[in-house]
Amino acid sequence: MIKDLEKEDIKKIIKKSLILILSLVIIISLFKQFHYYGSQRKLISEFENTKIRERLIINNKKPQMNKQYKIRDGIVYVPVIELCKNFNTNVSYKFTPNNGIEFNYRKSKYILKRGSNEVRFAGNKNILKMDGIVVFMEDTIYVPLDFIYKVLDVNVVQSSDGTVYMDNYPKKFNYSWVRENRYIAHALGGVEGNSYTNSKEALERSYKRGLRVIEGDVSMSSDDKLILIHSFSRKALSDQGLPLSWNKNNPTEKEFLSKKILNTYTTMNFEQIAQFMKKHPDMYFVVDLKKNDIKEVERCYREIVRVSKSVDKSILNRIIPQIYYEEMYRPVMNIYDFKSMIFTTYRIEEFEVNKIVDFSYEHGIKIVAVNKFKFSKELTNKLIDRGIGLYMFTYNDESIVNTLRNNYVSGFYTDFLPKEDIKRDSDGKILIEKN
Repeated sequence: MIKDLEKEDIKKIIKKSLILILSLVIIISLFKQFHYYGSQRKLISEFENTKIRERLIINNKKPQMNKQYKIRDGIVYVPVIELCKNFNTNVSYKFTPNNGIEFNYRKSKYILKRGSNEVRFAGNKNILKMDGIVVFMEDTIYVPLDFIYKVLDVNVVQSSDGTVYMDNYPKKFNYSWVRENRYIAHALGGVEGNSYTNSKEALERSYKRGLRVIEGDVSMSSDDKLILIHSFSRKALSDQGLPLSWNKNNPTEKEFLSKKILNTYTTMNFEQIAQFMKKHPDMYFVVDLKKNDIKEVERCYREIVRVSKSVDKSILNRIIPQIYYEEMYRPVMNIYDFKSMIFTTYRIEEFEVNKIVDFSYEHGIKIVAVNKFKFSKELTNKLIDRGIGLYMFTYNDESIVNTLRNNYVSGFYTDFLPKEDIKRDSDGKILIEKN
C-alpha cells in the first residue's frame, strides 16, 4: 500500500516537473521570439526603403521581387536571394553556428556572418571586405550592393534617367584595344590621297603612321580564297583601275594578285594580312565582309580561321568581326570564339535603336558603329546607359571629328586621319607630347 502511494507521488512529481520544464521552454521560446522580433523591429527601423526596385532592370527584363531595397548610412542593401533568382541561377543558403550563413551561388560557396562585413570564400583563405555588413531581416538576407558586383561578378550600371541595369551576361569579349585606338584605318587606310585600295602600301602606311586597328574589305575569289577588295561593282572596279569583267565573274586568287590597283598599288589576300599581323603583334584587324548572307558569312569565317591557324593561331585573338544584323552573331561565334566584335549598322535599312542596343547589351558587344545618318542623341544616351561605346564612319575632316569628339564617341573610321603620325611607347600607349 505504501509503495503504491510512493509510486503515485513520484508520478505526480514527474508530471509537475514536465509541466514546469515545458512551461519554462515555452517562456524561454516566447522570450527569445519576443527578443528576436524586438531586435528585428529595431534593426528594420534603422533602414529606409528605396525605390531602386521600381527602377531596376535585370538581364534586360523587369525583375520579379517582393522585397524592397534598403538604405542605411548611405549604403544600399540588396535582398540577395530574391535578386539572384532573377538571374536564373541556382541560389540557396543555410544557417551555421555563431550567426554564420553558408551562401551558395551557381557552383560557388561563400561564408557570410550576420553583422560582419567580411566574405570568406570556401576552399581558400581569401577574405573580401564590403562597405556594409550582412543583415538578416524580414525573413531574408540583405547584403551591401558591392557584394553583387565584387563577389557575384554582376555588372551594375546606372543610367542617366536613374534606371539601374544589372546583368550576369558572360564577359566573352575584350575591348582593351579601344583605349589607345581612337581611329580605325578604313579599307587598310588611305595612301597618296587614294581610298578604298585595300592595298599593301595602304596597310604599311597606316601602321607606320601609328594606327593599330585596321579594317579591311574581305571577299571570296572564284577559287574560294580570301582576297581584299572593296567591291566588284563596275563603278568600284573602274575607280580602282581593275578589270570590269570581274563584275560578272570573280577572279581567281592568282588573277587578283597579278593586278595592280590604279596601276600602282599591290593587291592583297587574307594570308598576307595574317603574315603582317604575325610580324606586328600589336595590330588588330577588323573584318568587313562584302557579302552578308549566312552561308557566305560562314564560308568566309571558316576560311579566316583556317588561314589564321596556318600562320599563327594567336592572331585570331586580334581579329575583330563586324556583324551587320542580329542573325549574323551566332554563326560567326559558332565558328570561332572571337575575343572582340563590332555591331556595324550601315546595312540596316530600318534602324531600331532599342533593338540594336538591347541585342548588343545582351551579347556583350561593347562597340556599335554608325554613320552620320544614324547618329542621334537617343542612340548615344542609350549606349552610354548600357556601357557601350560608339565608333562613327567614315571621317577625314579633322574639324568635323573635333565637333563630334566627346564622351559619347569612342572613335572614328578614317582614311587619312589623324594628320600627324601617332607616336607610341614600347607598350603601344600613345605618347602625349608636351608643348
